[in-house]
Amino acid sequence: MIIVTGGTHGIGRACVERLAGDGHAVLFTGRDEVAGADLAGRCPGAVFQRGDVASPDDCARAVGRAMELGSGRIAGLVNNAGMSRRVAFAEAQVEDWDQVMAVNARSAFLFTRLALPGLRAARGAVVNVASVAGKTGEEGLAIYCASKAAVIGMTQALALEFGAEVRFNAVCPGQIDTRMMQGIKTQEIKRRRLEQRIPAGRFGAPEEVADAVAWLLSERSSYVNGTVLTIDGGETAGMRTPRGLDEA
Repeated sequence: MIIVTGGTHGIGRACVERLAGDGHAVLFTGRDEVAGADLAGRCPGAVFQRGDVASPDDCARAVGRAMELGSGRIAGLVNNAGMSRRVAFAEAQVEDWDQVMAVNARSAFLFTRLALPGLRAARGAVVNVASVAGKTGEEGLAIYCASKAAVIGMTQALALEFGAEVRFNAVCPGQIDTRMMQGIKTQEIKRRRLEQRIPAGRFGAPEEVADAVAWLLSERSSYVNGTVLTIDGGETAGMRTPRGLDEA
């Protein structure tokens, strides 16, 4: 049994499709019942558990159901659920901090702690979906950056603490073509400028992140522990010289 949080859209949905396609039993969470039912119906072996990862009770229910379905063993956990909130730091409220941290960081803590007995029983693996924003700052995203940095730090600490039984790794996606990017994609100049920062010259696909997640959960990566894998087309490799875009 593999758990995927935030599995109804974007990267999480691609992970559910990939893992179920590989023959794994998958329990995935989300708040969108229509999308969840549709995905479960199309992916044999996938089970949808409606819930809000900001709710400790919903987290406990999801892990409890996965433990029951997996006979006490959890082969993998993908802490993918996340949210972004762009707000100037001087205008940010405590509520902004608490909500972003609850969804992005606290949920990863709760799911991992709750699933740990099943993960240890199965000698499983955890992949935390962080972000390049957890490695570098971004203007207007201080809270989001902090939440993803927390996920990276927890990943590395747990790799040291439990590495003999459970592997912990993180992936850091860059500009991935998900719902979060829809606003940028409709602004041509902004989109072109952003794509120009990426050596690959394009946004990534959710399936490209899912491929990396599937590998990190598999025995093919059995000696990979505590790694933070960046998936960004080279965007954060260093400074890149702009190439001939006219000013808007």
